[in-house]
Amino acid sequence: MNIQQLRYFCSVMNAGSFSGAAREANVTVQAVSKAIGELEAELGEPLFVRRSKGAVPTAFGLELSRYAQQALEAFDKVGDMFEARRTDAVKAGDTFRVLLAVPYFSNHRIVCAGLERFLSKQLGTKVSFGLCMGYEAVPQLLSGDLDALITIGEYSNPLCDSVRVGTLPVGVFLSSKHPLRKKKLVTMSDLAPYPVCHAEGLDDFNETILNLYLRCGLASKVVPIRTQDEVKHFVMEEHGYTMGVGIPAFSISPSWSMLRFVPEDDIPVSVCAVSAKDHKSEQYLAFEHFMLKSFPRVLSLLGT
Repeated sequence: MNIQQLRYFCSVMNAGSFSGAAREANVTVQAVSKAIGELEAELGEPLFVRRSKGAVPTAFGLELSRYAQQALEAFDKVGDMFEARRTDAVKAGDTFRVLLAVPYFSNHRIVCAGLERFLSKQLGTKVSFGLCMGYEAVPQLLSGDLDALITIGEYSNPLCDSVRVGTLPVGVFLSSKHPLRKKKLVTMSDLAPYPVCHAEGLDDFNETILNLYLRCGLASKVVPIRTQDEVKHFVMEEHGYTMGVGIPAFSISPSWSMLRFVPEDDIPVSVCAVSAKDHKSEQYLAFEHFMLKSFPRVLSLLGT
């Protein structure tokens, strides 16, 4: 059980439907349904009766709602405590350092600068936000030179803590010459005849989007790629494709097309905040709490 599941549960209780809760949280209906399903499986009892025009809480769901709301209120009070202490906790000149483990994309400087401004305002401290290969960041985390690593997909390391703060949609990026370019939605079967990019230094670091889909049955030939020039040649000349965050701003090339998966093949990918197990500053704790509470606001900033 996690705090995001309880937020979705309370949203469904308030909205009376999964679609209403999804609109409130600015996520997909599938994301809400998946979270509620996982919560029901963990608790061993159904929380809602699904109907065509909404969701009706079961007796167990009604009982749980009282405690879930109290838990959310208590969690938010912790955030208020961090907010009150933030100014005193941050020393003059300190910078909170965050790296995101994704490939470099065409307008990454604009996106990173926007996230720096947004997070600086929300956290009340100067923030440095950049991109990296995942393996480059872990030594910095352990030495204290980096405060937080954001991974797209789950990450496991006995020396680190990884907290799932939300999910992102998945996109398929391909060239304007690709045979699938005119499709708005694709299936894993559609993609099977075409090779997919394996980004060395990223796809061999954690449970990335590619690894998640390969585990779920994606049958495309996997081609290791090392450099940006190799990626561009692979996509433009070999009818290859890359998988990434389903947000147009994250495209490696502005001329590429981004496709989404049909609902049955659409698997939202986890976004995780990774920190050193034995060292967490108050800035990091405030950042983690903000991300857990307000991840939909970050999504809206990115244009989802």
